[in-house]
Amino acid sequence: MRRQTALFFGLALLGSGLDLLTKHLAFQHVREYSEVTVVDGLLAIGRTTNPGVVFGKFGGAPAVWLVVSIAAVPAIVAIFLAGKPKGWVQTISLGMILAGTVGNMADRIAYGAVRDFIKFYTRASGVEKVWPLFNLADSFICVGVFLLSVEMMFFEEKKKAAAAPAVAPAVAPVPPPPAAP
Repeated sequence: MRRQTALFFGLALLGSGLDLLTKHLAFQHVREYSEVTVVDGLLAIGRTTNPGVVFGKFGGAPAVWLVVSIAAVPAIVAIFLAGKPKGWVQTISLGMILAGTVGNMADRIAYGAVRDFIKFYTRASGVEKVWPLFNLADSFICVGVFLLSVEMMFFEEKKKAAAAPAVAPAVAPVPPPPAAP
């Protein structure tokens, strides 16, 4: 369990640090309302802030999202530390979710919104279709939730079945044959 705890907190620290560093670099080097093309027609580095949550929804209540993100950090740690020992996939998943939560929480505390900079898009016939900008924290949360979901849906039951003791089926005793007269 010690190695998993170190991995959990290590991933959270490394992931949130990497998220905050990349946000800092993007916002330091990309001018507001502009972008830097990385792969034309696919990937660019832009710069925007999001006071809400997924795809900018519910941006009218940034204080609510700050409270939610602050409350989520100890909740994620408690989930990791509580109950039965976690497998490696659960450890990595929860570490990634914590990394993303801490990265976005730090933005909400410092800027009142989350800084987003990764832009995926396609361009065909002069029409550009853009996926909403996001950051590494968003990616960590999404990948962590996906891995945790797959683990829980497809592998948790197999682990329970393998750990369950084999129980012999109950067999009613066979009565002896009637005594001969």
